[in-house]
Amino acid sequence: MANAAHIEKGQIQDHMPVVGSDGKHFGTVDHLTGDYIKLSRSDPEAGGIHRYLPLSTVVGLEGGVVRLSMPASQVKQACLTEEEVRERISMDPDEGARFGQPHDDAPHGSRGKARGAKGEREHGTSGQAPGSGGRLSSGARNIG
Repeated sequence: MANAAHIEKGQIQDHMPVVGSDGKHFGTVDHLTGDYIKLSRSDPEAGGIHRYLPLSTVVGLEGGVVRLSMPASQVKQACLTEEEVRERISMDPDEGARFGQPHDDAPHGSRGKARGAKGEREHGTSGQAPGSGGRLSSGARNIG
């Protein structure tokens, strides 16, 4: 069995079963989001809702199964619902990072990812130094 301290987030795959330390089925991985495993709401144990399970409850992986550090009956108390997640984020926007959501100051969309944070300028994209005279950043005069 893999040691939880050595588990990388990429090792927990979508649709893996999740079991408590008692071996009882607890849920199915929908996907990882930040420091949490979002459990599938279509799993019979889910009651039709997504639940968020802290990665800190994972003790290891064995044979394609996520094993938890506590019995399935106790894990329910460690989970958060989507409503609880939204409430936590609305009270503390920085909490969103723990759930894999970008901070409001982060750039948005494909342009934001390509260009970086607002106000940052990529080197070499303009070619013109600030000020008058139309001089290029190299000092040569722009003849254009």
